[in-house]
Amino acid sequence: MEIKFLPFLIPKNEIAQLSVEDLSNDALLEHLLSTGILHVADWKGEENEGEIGTFVQLRAAAVKPRTQVDLGSAYEKAHRASKNPGDFIPALLKETNTVLKMEGLEIVLLDRGNDSYYIGVVDQKNSKAIQGSSTDSWKFRPWASQAGEVLYTVYCRCGSMNVWQLKRGEVLADDVCQDCGRVLFDEQGNSDYEVIREYI
Repeated sequence: MEIKFLPFLIPKNEIAQLSVEDLSNDALLEHLLSTGILHVADWKGEENEGEIGTFVQLRAAAVKPRTQVDLGSAYEKAHRASKNPGDFIPALLKETNTVLKMEGLEIVLLDRGNDSYYIGVVDQKNSKAIQGSSTDSWKFRPWASQAGEVLYTVYCRCGSMNVWQLKRGEVLADDVCQDCGRVLFDEQGNSDYEVIREYI
């Protein structure tokens, strides 16, 4: 299996230590996560406070040795900007990316087709290259390429898939299923259904 994205994701010394040629896509993803090259975060927030910051600091130092990033202010700004569930992770990644760019680094996201965030840290000069090396199984994009919108998907009990695209921070409220008219979001933006959020 040809892995075109690896030279843009990790430095040469790390590539030399990897034995990934015979791994399936799923096994390679698990390997990248278990070795701390990528990190996955649920859209609802961090499982343990500070885990994204720790990951980013370690990866920044791996990609550019002796680089130290202070993410205290990024966390403070993200907490202040988070008004709704699901706001914290994108706010934190935005603020973290701003800090990283001052060091010539950037966050990239691996799109796995679900509502989790698969995060990597790359040299800024590689952010467009890793996007260009993407395949159907490995779709990377720089954080800065996001549109600042949220794609909401809800599957109604009638079987209908309902999708909305809103600006980040807009509340999806008082809306119904497009097929059966059942209320999916109340006036406060709460829903009894599973809401899939994709930040784009």
